[in-house]
Amino acid sequence: MKPPRNLSSTKNPAVQRFRDAAVGRFDDLMLAEGVRLVGEAVAAGLEIVEAAVSPRLGDDALRERLRERAATFYDCSDDVLAKLSAVETPQGVAVLLRRPVADEAALLRGSLSPMVVVAAGVRDPGNLGSMLRTAEAAGATGFLTLRGGADPFRDKAVRGSMGSVFRLPVQHALEVEELLAFVARHRLQLVVADGGGDRAHTQADLRKPLALVIGAEAHGVPPELLRAATAHVRIPLRAPVESLNAAVAAGVLLFEAVRQRS
Repeated sequence: MKPPRNLSSTKNPAVQRFRDAAVGRFDDLMLAEGVRLVGEAVAAGLEIVEAAVSPRLGDDALRERLRERAATFYDCSDDVLAKLSAVETPQGVAVLLRRPVADEAALLRGSLSPMVVVAAGVRDPGNLGSMLRTAEAAGATGFLTLRGGADPFRDKAVRGSMGSVFRLPVQHALEVEELLAFVARHRLQLVVADGGGDRAHTQADLRKPLALVIGAEAHGVPPELLRAATAHVRIPLRAPVESLNAAVAAGVLLFEAVRQRS
């Protein structure tokens, strides 16, 4: 166990590193804050690059685990922690984590009928985090985002996922062509959520190996994916409601897939 370092100045470069990680300025780092979320990161076995802890943290067991696991461990005041934090009310602990890396095999998890969720242009990080949480809860094997959408490893998406982003294999910022090649290589049916779809979600066969594409509420799914889709499915809605947000739509479709598969 390395001795802790004293982080006493808000001008220390470490403070800016935490803030930069929160907004996704590093390709290989992510920020997690709070007792529950940091505990989830520790339990998931992620590499802890730096940990900052203040007297406000009341969980001594978590403090000791971080001292054992973090490459660099900082003791700091509540005021300094507030400066490096991305939340309004810090709980006395923040960590910089190495972003998990998932290859194609991880996205499929060796399943005979994998279910990969694709977020197409979902730009709200909180909504994207909720989609990640929903995907893990429904037993999805992997999660992909297309270029132009929110970063699933930014602080708001990490918090929205409540730790699911630590466990569910994720690849970020794919081009449409890369997604289509992935689908073809692994013989996945490409099912697109489409308000103008020709069948209701309960009428689609979601038992086969599946890539489920959910678009942003405002912009929908890219036309290239609409043309390539195996099936266009709609969630029947009562007027005057015309659409659901991405996380809710993902939940409806994913748990219909769970129902069919069970």
